[in-house]
Amino acid sequence: MSVVNQVLQTLDAAGEPYRVHTHPPIRGEGDLHVTGLDWTRSVKTLAFVLPAGTIALVGVPGPARVGYGALARALGVSRSQLRPAPPDVIAGLGMEPGGVSPVCADAGVTLLLDASVPGMGTVYCGGGNPVTTLELDAGAFARVAVRTVVAPIVNG
Repeated sequence: MSVVNQVLQTLDAAGEPYRVHTHPPIRGEGDLHVTGLDWTRSVKTLAFVLPAGTIALVGVPGPARVGYGALARALGVSRSQLRPAPPDVIAGLGMEPGGVSPVCADAGVTLLLDASVPGMGTVYCGGGNPVTTLELDAGAFARVAVRTVVAPIVNG
């Protein structure tokens, strides 16, 4: 099963509507222009490995900067315990770097959303790989996740 299909199957199983956009590969913020989409209406997702091997997917508005102190507090760990998830961990979620999605129904994952995300309305987010972006309601992230934390974690 392809990466995108895993993310889309999660949305389909939950009955969440979405639209798929394909584009040249995105490997970082500098590549966002290739999508032709409004990145100010996006949710970027960062992946972290926490103590005991647990995984956190962190969704924040695209233009925002993460406050790592607030992020650590929201996850109940010290800032020094935050480790970016390596590619093999991301692959274990059925995703690839450059396309990490906040759409994940894995019971071993905590989805941490900045407090502003659930009310953003229609947004763009990673579709599981670097050539796919999803368009959907931001409230869907919490509806499909097994464990969701919502807290203010962006600077400013």
